Amino acid sequence: MDDDLLDELDALPARTPEDRDRRRRSITTVGIVALAFVGLGQLTTAALFEDTATAATSYASGNVAIEAGGQANLVLAAAANMAPGDTVYRHVSVSNAGSLDLRYAISAQTTSETKNLSQVLRYAVYNNAAGTCTKAGTASATPLVSNIQVAAAATPLVGSSVNGYQAGDREIPAGASADDICIAVTLPLATTSAYASADAQVTLSFDAEQTKNN
Repeated sequence: MDDDLLDELDALPARTPEDRDRRRRSITTVGIVALAFVGLGQLTTAALFEDTATAATSYASGNVAIEAGGQANLVLAAAANMAPGDTVYRHVSVSNAGSLDLRYAISAQTTSETKNLSQVLRYAVYNNAAGTCTKAGTASATPLVSNIQVAAAATPLVGSSVNGYQAGDREIPAGASADDICIAVTLPLATTSAYASADAQVTLSFDAEQTKNN
């Protein structure tokens, strides 16, 4: 406490020693109490109730998976002893084995061959249910494409493998039934003896892409 203030109090008249001691103690006590309140205010300001909430999640990507006949690599039955005028039929069940909706296109290409039989073979593709991929089953059906020659380079048959919807692309939603198609290959009646005892190895490709955001 300031000594000057205490001296002024001592100079007041008619004060007994007991009065001066009592006043000194009172002023000192007031100062201590005031300091205590200042300290309490500082402690109260610093003590805050706090809480935190969180929100958590996870992310997973889907996938695109296409199968032909329930397989990623299907081998179709070979056709032997074709004569000019013959047509062979091969059924393929195309399914969506992924978690995302997809669209797909079909292309084909042939490997090199000595007599170049592929230049005379002609392809047609039908939208057909299982069990009707025959001459009788396709007799009244309109083909998706017909009279297509397959070359050594990839040849589009149905739709296009270019990203985004293209004319002819076929769609299969996730979890949907398979898309049944029928491939018909014809050795034209006008085929000459130059192509006798020839063979052609042909690979069909089913190229799929997601439809969502595409």
